[in-house]
Amino acid sequence: MSIKQASRRRFVFIAGLTASALMALCMSYLFYPAIRARYLFSQMETLQLGHSTFDDAQRVARRIDANPNGPCDRSVCEWAVRMDNVELPRWWRGSGAAFVVAFDVKDSVVVRKNTGYGIGKKTEFNPSSIGLLEQEHWGRSLIPEPVAAGWRSSDRYRYLEFTVYMTPKASAADRQRYTAYDYGCLWRYKGCKNARELLPTADPFPSDK
Repeated sequence: MSIKQASRRRFVFIAGLTASALMALCMSYLFYPAIRARYLFSQMETLQLGHSTFDDAQRVARRIDANPNGPCDRSVCEWAVRMDNVELPRWWRGSGAAFVVAFDVKDSVVVRKNTGYGIGKKTEFNPSSIGLLEQEHWGRSLIPEPVAAGWRSSDRYRYLEFTVYMTPKASAADRQRYTAYDYGCLWRYKGCKNARELLPTADPFPSDK
């Protein structure tokens, strides 16, 4: 093999290696928000309402880099953490999406878990979102137990918000159904347009009958 041929092969090899490294970097950059969001939810799910302690919650909070909202001690504390895709180019992500988990402790015990998944990058999801709120009981409210779910709409937005209220007595099938988020909305080209796409297994919208 001539020196010229060897040099050409070396150049092709290095160019291919560089291209592969750049592709891997781009793919990890693209998929990171979805992977991170899935991880946040899986870690919060390790906390059991009425059983997990302040120490358990604090360990999870440290693991996922969640910060307290306001004063925090064993008597009362709420941790929250958010993952969005605002680092992706606007032309790719469209309106963007964000995923939030939060959990509350009262009197040293975990009493509440919240999940929010919505279109938009600001504090308030706009125009559409999914919310999952979990408590042991809903007290004297009119919310049925163990699971209640429904849509809220407006004149401007048909799929404005889908909210699920759940207790630990919810069936495994209901829990799986109402947490089957499409994390692809965080990386897909142009993202997702509404809550129907964020949670494809949500109840039919009333006018869809």
